Amino acid sequence: DSSAGCNSSAAARPAPQLFQHPRAAHAIVASSRQRGNPFLACVRSTLVEFADGLVPDYLAGPDTAVLFISLKFQRLHPDYLQRRIQTLGARHRTRVLLVRVDLEHPEEQLETITLQAFHSELSLLLAWTDAEAAAYLETLHRYQNKSADALMAKLPEGDRRARLAEALTTVKGVNKTDASTIMDRFGSLTRIA
Repeated sequence: DSSAGCNSSAAARPAPQLFQHPRAAHAIVASSRQRGNPFLACVRSTLVEFADGLVPDYLAGPDTAVLFISLKFQRLHPDYLQRRIQTLGARHRTRVLLVRVDLEHPEEQLETITLQAFHSELSLLLAWTDAEAAAYLETLHRYQNKSADALMAKLPEGDRRARLAEALTTVKGVNKTDASTIMDRFGSLTRIA
């Protein structure tokens, strides 16, 4: 019976396993292939331990897998990231793609990486400096047991001015002083638009 053969092979196949390390809750665990990555010198508040055979580039916690790529590397090896994403699979609760933006004109590479992250259901973090990449990795480790709400800013309920200022300062080049000036001049988001 051919159907019995299909069922037995499916039953014999092991369930996907997490890429675990016993120290992942206490330290950032880095794959050996990341040894020498310059941004690791900027990791200050968390211990970094290296492990051979780790599939993600970093474990920022037992359930937090991080893949790292620089845009220069992506430009030189365009198929590399897709292979890494496929190898990682969907085994971790939190899967992050940490990207070091190290090109003067990153638009084309960012478009490719953004689409890959979106279609692979990876959270995308962009870092323009080594220090910023390190800070993201440390924050992921620090907040490994917290919900996404813990990372989000808390705005007072009903404080429309604070909410408008928060929205305006997300625009590149608009700081809090600019936001205050815009709000004083226009009064509401409707009048700005």
